[in-house]
Amino acid sequence: MTQKQLEEILAKKPESRYKYFIKTVVAEEEIWGLADEEGWLLLEDGDDDTDVLAVFPDPEFAAVFREKGGFEEFQVEALDLYEFLEWLNDFEKEGMKIAVFPTPDFQSAVMTPVRLRADFKEEFDKEQD
Repeated sequence: MTQKQLEEILAKKPESRYKYFIKTVVAEEEIWGLADEEGWLLLEDGDDDTDVLAVFPDPEFAAVFREKGGFEEFQVEALDLYEFLEWLNDFEKEGMKIAVFPTPDFQSAVMTPVRLRADFKEEFDKEQD
């Protein structure tokens, strides 16, 4: 991916980046995030202080967020989509949300596990047709 493509995608509104995320993750069957020896990077939802897991469609976007967001102590890590889908069950029980594809200025689509699972299923179904 070129720098120009990266910047164009990051410049899109959260809803457009969310759609890109769903399509890319279903096609690649991988999700990207930031992790350290203690676990995955959790952000805070400013509205209600909920823990929010930041996830990305490609390692390049996770790396930009890491660098520009001040998370240098974290590494870019891949996670299998099917393992992530299992995590969503725990997130739902714990009341966690997912920050889908945050930009370096922390703009993202914050989704519930239920909504994310439904959107992944819808995209899987489209691919089957």
